[in-house]
Formats: sequence, C-alpha cells, structure tokens
Amino acid sequence: MRKTILVKAPALSRSGYGEQARFALRALRTREDVLDIYIVNIPWGQTGLIVEESEERVWLDQIIQKTQIYVQNQGTFDLSLQITIPNEFEKIAPYNVGYTAGIETTKVAPQWIEKSNLMVDKIITISEHSKKVFENTKYDVGNRETGEEVKGWGLQVPVKVVNYAVREEEPQEVDIKFTTTKNFLAVSQWGPRKNLENTIVWFAQEFKDDADVGLVVKTSTACDSLRDRMFTESRIQGLLANVPDRKCKIYFVHGELSPGQLTWLYQHPTMKALINIAHGEGYGLPLFEAAYNGLPLLTIAWSGQLDFMCRPNKKGKSFPRIIKVDYDVQQIQKTAVWDGVLQADSMWAYAKEASYKQGLRAAIEKDKHYKQEALGLQKYILENFTQEKIYAQFVDSLGATLEADASIATLKQDLLAIENPKERAAAAVEALQGLSLQTEKLKLLKDLFKGESCYVLSCGPTLTEHDSDKLTALLGDTLTVSIKQAYDLFSEVTDFHVYNCANYKNYDYSKKRPVVMEASTTPFKLGECDLKFFIRERNFDNSVSEKKNFGDWTLDAQSILRPYGPGIMYEGVFYLLQHLGVSEATTIGWDNKLLPDGADQQHFYDKKGSQYNKADFIHSNEVAANEAAVATLSHEEKITLSVIDDWYDWLKAEGCELKIASRLNPASKKIARVEL
Repeated sequence: MRKTILVKAPALSRSGYGEQARFALRALRTREDVLDIYIVNIPWGQTGLIVEESEERVWLDQIIQKTQIYVQNQGTFDLSLQITIPNEFEKIAPYNVGYTAGIETTKVAPQWIEKSNLMVDKIITISEHSKKVFENTKYDVGNRETGEEVKGWGLQVPVKVVNYAVREEEPQEVDIKFTTTKNFLAVSQWGPRKNLENTIVWFAQEFKDDADVGLVVKTSTACDSLRDRMFTESRIQGLLANVPDRKCKIYFVHGELSPGQLTWLYQHPTMKALINIAHGEGYGLPLFEAAYNGLPLLTIAWSGQLDFMCRPNKKGKSFPRIIKVDYDVQQIQKTAVWDGVLQADSMWAYAKEASYKQGLRAAIEKDKHYKQEALGLQKYILENFTQEKIYAQFVDSLGATLEADASIATLKQDLLAIENPKERAAAAVEALQGLSLQTEKLKLLKDLFKGESCYVLSCGPTLTEHDSDKLTALLGDTLTVSIKQAYDLFSEVTDFHVYNCANYKNYDYSKKRPVVMEASTTPFKLGECDLKFFIRERNFDNSVSEKKNFGDWTLDAQSILRPYGPGIMYEGVFYLLQHLGVSEATTIGWDNKLLPDGADQQHFYDKKGSQYNKADFIHSNEVAANEAAVATLSHEEKITLSVIDDWYDWLKAEGCELKIASRLNPASKKIARVEL
C-alpha cells in the first residue's frame, strides 16, 4: 500500500525555494510506486509564479487540485515534507520532515532550533555547510520551570544532506545583442546577502576603460513586475553613476528565464566566468548550473558551494576548481539582520575587493587554464550528481517512511519471540539505540507487551510501606514502569522509566539501562532519554483532564507533544501503558492525596520520618520551593481525582485494567484495590 505524503512548499514559485520544491517533487515522482503525493502550494515572498507550459507544470496543477479534494473529504497523510524555513515547520502528520536550504551564516536562530525540535522528526538540507551550522549552533537558555540556565541547548533531530541533481537543458537563445567578446554573468535576486552592489561597481571600476568587456546581470528586487524592472534598473544606474566615463558594458536581464535560456547564457562562447561574491550560499544553484555547463566560477571558497566545486586530484585530495576570491569572515551587517532567521551575532564572508578584481583579470588573461579547470569540474559533477543518484538519495533520506517500516517489523518480530517480558524489555533497550527517529522507536514499542501485566511504581509516601525485598522479588518477573525517583529504589527491576521536569533528578543508568521517557515543558532534553516529549503549556482549562479527549493524545496520534495532565500519570504514563499494549497495570505508591504535613513532605523521600536525604533525590526544580506551583496543588488534586474514573474507563476500553495498591488513594471503589 502506498504511503500518502503531503508536500507543503512554494511549488509554483519562481524562487530558490521554488526550485528546491520542484527538485524534491521530481525525486518523489520517481517513487510513485510507493508514494501517493499531495501538494499544498504556499507563497514565497513577492516572487512570481512559473508560467512556462510544461508537463511538470500540468502535473503540479493536477496534484494541487487533487489535494484540495482529498482534504475536503477528510483525507489523512502518513508523512509530510515541508519545504520552507524552520520558523514555518508544523506538526501536520504522524511523521514530519523539514527540508530547508538552511543558512548562509555561522549560526541558526534559536527559533529554528526550537521549531525543528518540536515539529519535525528529521531535517534535510542541501549542503554540508548548512548541516554543520545546524548541528554546531548552541545557546544558553532558561528553563521555563525553574529559571535556571541550561548551557549548550541545540538541535536534537537528525540532519541529512542531499545536494541538487544535474538537469541538462537544450539552450534557448536570449534576446541580448552582445557588442562585447569578453563577458561575465551574475545571476541572483537583489538582496543584502548577494553583495550585488560590489559585484557591479567593482566590475565597472576594473574594466572602466575596456569597451570589449561586458557583465550580464540577471536580477530582480522582489518580483518580475514592470514596476520592479524599472526600480531595479534605476538601482543599477545609480551604482554605475559612481563610475563615470565607463566603457565596459552592463547588460541588464529582468523577468523569467527558462532553464534553457539560462543554459544558453552559461554556454555562450563569449562567457569567461559566472561571478558570485555573495556573503554565503546555502548551496548556490546558479553556481552549480554554471559548473555542470562547463563555465568557470569566480567566487569564494566558503559555504554551501564547497559541496560541488571541490574536485579530487589524482592523489584523491579535493580542492576548489575555481577562480578563487579571497575573503574575511565577519559579523553580518546590521541591515541584513532578520529576526528569527539571520542572527545579529552570526557571521558570513566578505569578498576582498582587490582579490575580486584580480580574479576578473585572471579570467580573461588565463582563460584557457580556467576553462580546462571548469571542464574537469564539469566532468566530475556530471558523473557524481546524476538525477538517478541524487533522487534516490533524497527519497532514502526521508528515513522511516519506506523500507524502514519493513526492517522495524522484522526487529519487532524478533523481540516478540522473547517470551520473558523482562528479557524482551532489555532487548528493546538495545534495539532502540539503533533507531534515530522517535516515530521509528514508537513503531517498535507499539503493542510490544500486548497481554502482559505491569506494575507502575510512583513516588507517593506509601511506596516504602512495602517490604523492599519482597516487592523487588514480586517485580522480578513482571514488566515494571518506575516514575521519577521510584527508579532509585528499584533500578534493578525497572524496565521503563518516566520522568518530567518537576522535582528533577539526574538519574544514573550505569548499572541497568531501562527504556527512558521524558515529558516536560522544556523543548530540550533534560537527561538521557530514548523518548522525548514536549508539553507546550500548563493550563488547567486546556488540560486533558478537563477536556477528556484522551484518544487525541495517544502516542500514535502525537509522537512529539504531550498534553498537560495535570500530572505525569495522565500526561505520559497511562499513554505509555496503552501504547505498549499491557492488559493489566497495578500502581504502587500512586497515592493521589495531599498530606497535611506541607508541600515539602508529599513523597517517600521527604515525608515525616523518612530515612532518606531529600537532597539526594531532587537536583533542581523542587515544586515545594515554587510558591506559584504550591498554590495550585489543591486544585491539581481536585481535578486529578475528578477524572480518575474516566481514565479507568478509557484504559479499560483500550484493553488495560487499572488497579491500585495504596491505602491513601481516594479513587472510587470502581477501581480494584490490590494487597501486595
């Protein structure tokens, strides 16, 4: 059965992200045997739409129309591919992939990291530069619960790199009447990053007295309208006014050019080089296109273009096969700062004027040498960036969408063959280490303990009223879930450990590693965990206990987010039990009652007469030390008790019988009490 994939992208936009979207869709089309493709087209700034009549454009229109009908009929999707900047990532399918050009600077915005961690299971980007910047960006951030500073917060989802593929096009002539025989080409939209002002002015200065040299500037400011053409042409004329008595020629090209027309420019016999002294590129598609058309590149050896312009020599050592322009890496200009995208303290490259001008001269004076270098690079790209190779890489990079399902099914079958649930859980711990995506891990765990009984250990005062040795023996052959610090008392028999950010402790798993689940209001991982869930808000009115929409929050339905319970049992533990498929769950130490002894004496480790030192069990975010949290405890107790019967009914309908071992829990007698 084919998987339904929703592609959210500027699929019709004449922009860099539009090209990226169409590249991805071409790759997906090669696997329509396993993928049922749907498209939600989104705008991209003020850029225009592709108008060229082609088979691809007809196909895009058909898929967009098909999607509208499918959505109207309440159709659902197995996965999404979102081609945009990370600020706009959404959780719109069970499995979500963000596909972004990434960043041209040395640092991504914290909004990108937060959105990526929360909304997608994986990021695909287009160059090693973007990947490294994503992975290396770290921030010191505040914990929402405690106000404490967390150092080194960064990306927590995997990043894959897939370059673009070669698209060979038949040349289509452009209406340019060349009066010059030594020409250069610059292709870019006019913006702060592209450094087009210096590209033009420095060129005009260098060839001020040479009437046989020309520069073709293919650009626009925002779109391809007549008004934009007039505005952009005026900008160019304003720049050239600074170079009076100029003899060199500037050819201005505005409006849409087809791939064939760009090919004609790249291959024109008078072209000496493509110029790009932008401050940085996510990839540099015009550079790539020019390179596989055999045109020399006059550019800097920095950022995304390094992925394709470095060809290995006979000794296997790679270096850029370009007309190299020297540069400095410095902080971006204030005018380039873009809140949520380009950080004020990030850096990018600044081409050196003298080196650029020297490179322009070298392109003419050493044209045979650089043409040979360009032809060598062309051969390398045509061999290594074929559509067959790159499209296959892109589809494979989606991850747990196609063949991965089969491998997980085989892995699960091997685990289910292990009869003893404790041994099966131990094997699951090892199996999870080989999976990078949370959706993969959840698929593996789904119904892995179907029909098994389970004990759930909580941190209430009654947990330690039982004989520790006898309880350990009881748990020795039964699946055991420990909540928070209960793990410290029963680590040897714990199979699953669940914690959150309240009364947090740094747990030591060196003796025995269980499957670890974290559900907290911090978007970053607090500790070592296999499953990380995020709780977006603490709002009683919006809690799952008030809305009673239990079925909306299963781990199948929500693979990253958790609801506000209140309480870890409602937010995570009950859903874990349902996901594992256990048929009976007995809680021990889940007392659900506030003792009159004070907020700082509500657990086995801090109750009156406790043999334990509380400082050994809480390392940060102590609830009793937070006046605002203490003030809501009685309300939390009330709302928690009011919905226990509803939770019991839901779990029973899901095949799990809930039982309680506690002398304090005031739940109704509908829930069976167990004597241990």
